[in-house]
Amino acid sequence: MKFIKSLLTAGLVFILPGCAGYRVGSSLPEAIQTVSLSIINQSDEPSIEVQVMKSLRAELQMDGRLAVRSPGEADAVLKVILTGYRLTPLAYDTVEGDLAREYRIVISAKAVLSDAATGDVILEVPSVVGDSEFPYASDLTTAKLGGLPEAADDLARKVVSMTVTAW
Repeated sequence: MKFIKSLLTAGLVFILPGCAGYRVGSSLPEAIQTVSLSIINQSDEPSIEVQVMKSLRAELQMDGRLAVRSPGEADAVLKVILTGYRLTPLAYDTVEGDLAREYRIVISAKAVLSDAATGDVILEVPSVVGDSEFPYASDLTTAKLGGLPEAADDLARKVVSMTVTAW
């Protein structure tokens, strides 16, 4: 019994110091409680910023660590610059080999979180990617509209995770 206690104590002595630098929660300064959003579309795909903004707002609200406010009322500004949009066929029809049946949308972006009062950069994420896979529908335009929300949601999840979570 003494041996087991000694073994457990020794284990704790070695394990606990390894966790000393970690903390769970927000990596942001305590003064940053609210954020305004800015999306800039530099990709070749028009109007995807509308869906990305919707997804980003929803993700921030669901996360709950930062409240979304209008510019001028927020402690910080989260600027997301959409840098790329790629549509790639994944699977082809077995009968008609040149007809794609499944696609992947990839949205590339960079994000910058800055202090609204000073303009100082708090955090910069130089590259983040959101993607989704979707089946071909009656036409490609309709199919892309079905796949875009999922790709935007994936991008928003990653942006919020990278800017708010401390690890």
